[in-house]
Formats: sequence, C-alpha cells, structure tokens
Amino acid sequence: MGESLDVVYQGLANLKNGFKPVPGKLYVTQDYLIHKPNDYFSEDVMIPFEDVARIEGVMTKILGRDMLSNLLEVETKEGHTFQFVINKQKKWLAALERVLTERGEAVKLVQAK
Repeated sequence: MGESLDVVYQGLANLKNGFKPVPGKLYVTQDYLIHKPNDYFSEDVMIPFEDVARIEGVMTKILGRDMLSNLLEVETKEGHTFQFVINKQKKWLAALERVLTERGEAVKLVQAK
C-alpha cells in the first residue's frame, strides 16, 4: 500500500460534532489526519490527505467576534467539513504545511490573512 502511519505531529484535540465535542487525540502522518477519541466515544476519524480539498486555521467566535486561534478546519473533496479544537494552532499548521509540501499538495493549506 505504501501508506505511512508514522506520526509527524500529535496533540490533544476535540472533534466538534454539533454541540457535543468528542475529546481525543489528533495525529498527523504522511498520509492521514487521524482523530482517535477517548474511550466511550465514537470511532476514529481517518482523513486521507488525498481526499482533502482544504485545511485552514480558523478562529473561534465569541459573541460574534473572532477571539481564539484554536480551530483546525478540514474540508474533504466530498464536501464534508471537520472542525478540531486544538492548542498551538501555528504549530499544527506548520506541521501540516511540511507534510503537504512533501506531498506536493501545499495549495490545500489556506494561509491566514
């Protein structure tokens, strides 16, 4: 298969699922973005980078104003959108930029304005 599951970057992350966050860990590998929820929650979310249309660092809005740089938004080519609540957004984006650049897919990462 040639797929790599060597972890390039990882950290705690909540998958936003409506109003119920799913706590767990987020992993960046050469081929996937993987969310492994804590025990008793839903199943793993594996997003192959080849299926990704866009990855963007987004700010959480509080009372309608951008306040916290703590979201990672991933849109797939099928139109599904996943939002992960993360810490240290710049480090996540830097790790994703490295992986996507190595894959020749750097255009998928939307740079902050």
